[in-house]
Amino acid sequence: MTYLLKKGNLVFKTIHDTGCVDLVAIDKKGKVHLYDVKTSLKYAKGRKKGRRINRTLTPLQKKLKVELLMVDLEEERCWIIQHGRRKESLETIKKQHKINNLDKD
Repeated sequence: MTYLLKKGNLVFKTIHDTGCVDLVAIDKKGKVHLYDVKTSLKYAKGRKKGRRINRTLTPLQKKLKVELLMVDLEEERCWIIQHGRRKESLETIKKQHKINNLDKD
């Protein structure tokens, strides 16, 4: 939730334990976004060891245009997967902000 709040969104949490949407956010332009929050995990064994486990949307989530909000607890970062496309992470946004501020000096 903090990730979305820092981006200037109004954020609303669902009251259900299970479902196709975990968070609803309204961005600065008034657009409504539906998010399913997932922890980013890596395979621990086998030939895929160390690679990220792929998360997919259910048919209902695809119909509703739900976006995945991925959370990596080890690296302490978040990113959004919007209909198969990955958006920049909060970590990336922080780095870009620092670069822009250095350019102003």
